[in-house]
Formats: sequence, C-alpha cells, structure tokens
Amino acid sequence: MNHQHPADFEPQPDFEAQGLGILDAWENRDISYETAREQLTALRKQAQQARHRANQARAEQFLAFMEHYRGNMNNSILHDERARALFSQLGNLRRIAICDLNVGEAYRYKGDFNRARTLFDRAYETLITLNDLHTSALAIGNRGQMLLSMGNLEAARADLLACGQLARQLEYDSPERTALLCELYHAMTQLFLAQGQFAEAASEAQKALKIAEQVGRPLERGYANRAMAEALSATPGPGSSGNGYISDSDMYYQSATEAFQEIQAEGEIARTMFAHAKSLARRGRQMTAARKLQHAMMIFMRLGMVDDAAKAAETQLDVL
Repeated sequence: MNHQHPADFEPQPDFEAQGLGILDAWENRDISYETAREQLTALRKQAQQARHRANQARAEQFLAFMEHYRGNMNNSILHDERARALFSQLGNLRRIAICDLNVGEAYRYKGDFNRARTLFDRAYETLITLNDLHTSALAIGNRGQMLLSMGNLEAARADLLACGQLARQLEYDSPERTALLCELYHAMTQLFLAQGQFAEAASEAQKALKIAEQVGRPLERGYANRAMAEALSATPGPGSSGNGYISDSDMYYQSATEAFQEIQAEGEIARTMFAHAKSLARRGRQMTAARKLQHAMMIFMRLGMVDDAAKAAETQLDVL
C-alpha cells in the first residue's frame, strides 16, 4: 500500500507564516479587520490559483478564526466547513478534527449544545487516536465547559479532569499549556462554586493566578482574575481569601476585563461583565449591576451568544 501523502497534504510553512503574520497584525491592531480580511482573501486566492488545497483550507481557517473572534458565528462556521471539505479531500484527519472542534465551539457559543457535543465527541475521538495532546485537551475541555453551563456537573467534572491530565503533559511553559490550564482552573472554580465547595473553588482560582503571574499573558490573566473574583464573590461571610490575596472581588473583575480587552476577546469581556453584575446585585448594588448586565447583554446579542444572552436576561428580571 502506498502511504505517500500528496504534495499539498499540509499547509506550506511560508504560507502558514504569512497567514499568522496577518492575524498577529490584526490582533495587535496594526491593521483593521477589513484590511486583514482583504489580505487573507488574497492569500486564499493565491492558494486556489496554485491548486494547493491545504493552503487554501488553511486560509479558510484563518478567516474562520477572525470571524469567530469578532462574533460572526455563522460566517465562522461557513469558513471552517469549507476548510473541512478541502482537508477531507486530502484525507488529513488531524486537520479535519480541528475543523470539527472549531465548528463545535461556534455552536457552543450559539447555544446549540446538541450539535456542539456531537462535534466535540467526533474531534476528541480522532485527536486522542492521533495522540495530539493539545487539541484533544481542548476538545474535552470545551465539552466539559459546555456540560457545566448545562448544569450537568458530574459529567462536566469528569471531562475537566481529563482535560487537566492531557494539558499537564504539554511542554512546561508553553502558551498552549498555560492558557489551557488557566481556562481549566476557571471552569473548576465555577464547578466547585456550583457544588457549594467554597474552599476548593478558591484553591483552583489561586492555581490560575499563580500561572498568570508567572507568564503575564493577557488570556491567562483574564481567566485567572475572573476565577478569583468569582470565588471571592461567592464565599459566604466577610470577603477575605486569607492567603495573602486581596479580598476585593471588584478589583479582580476589573483586572480580568482589562486583560481580555488587550486581546479584544469580546465574548470573554461580556462574560466577565455578566459575572460582575451578578456579584454586584448580590451585594445590593442593583443600579450598577443593571447597567453592567445591559452592556453584557448587548454584546451577547451582537455575538450571537444565545445561551449567555438568555441567562443574562433571566438575571436582569431578578435584579430589577
């Protein structure tokens, strides 16, 4: 049997570098969304003309990533599905699974949990077989977070623990490992809070903060500060964390928001506002809470984050 891959099985390194360069320039706000989109579309056309399917598929993935970040979920799904079709022609299983994972994530944002779960399952099964630690950790971690938002705590816990086991096998200080772990510890904080285990929740938040302080990257800082804010907000009694951490949850919410703003992660900015609003409402600061809720809801609606928007609307009825 001939196991040789076609010449265009994987994107070419220089093509990959070009695409990532455009995304970096956009994320650092050196170029506008419109310019980045134009450049990526030109890159895709170049790949099409050269008949290099993996490059063409990769350009679709770059476009999907940008649309997802902007909250255009339907456009994001469209680009990822085009990428998946091209990678399927090449039989590139790992890339197909990554497309499934990304589309699943878009459906999770949209609140279509059944479709998201099917895609996460499919991606995870492939990636674990291919021994791709990072992406299989992402797949099972995303499924765990989805189960958590559905209130299915036991199943969520099993998935989150599995995610942790995979993530800890990654290279010690790699951004993949630290970002995954901070997001994971944030989810574990929420899980323990939902089960009324306040000390355990605080301990998970502290693990995230420790990593965030070491690496100093915005994504890690965002998740870690929000985890700590939520742990402090929910703890009954006077707000002291007792472990040398400041007991002011508002300060942590503020730090989380600023960190997510650095990378324009709008969905996470809105989720942070929503959590902060609930915390303010519990402390009797109804007016400020209502304002924050209104702002978060507008972002959720614009991003098509249906599940989050519905939860925020429900909370609004309690606050007003």
